[in-house]
Amino acid sequence: MDEFDKIIASDLPELEKLAKAYHWTVTQYIHAARFQVELVQSMEDRDQMIKEQIKLGVMESAWDMFEFCFLKVTGRKL
Repeated sequence: MDEFDKIIASDLPELEKLAKAYHWTVTQYIHAARFQVELVQSMEDRDQMIKEQIKLGVMESAWDMFEFCFLKVTGRKL
């Protein structure tokens, strides 16, 4: 069972499951996007590098927005 499945199967309240599952998923995407940026940089493909940096920025922004909403809804930080 991978980490995501463990989160879903846990006894946590639904909101906590959602927050942890979203965090795990976005973190995986961010790590992959950072790897892609490094890979494309090493290949010196400027156009592709810009695309990968945009993807990374979008995922980081998505995380920031969720974190902000979680704080406003629960009154606590993730």
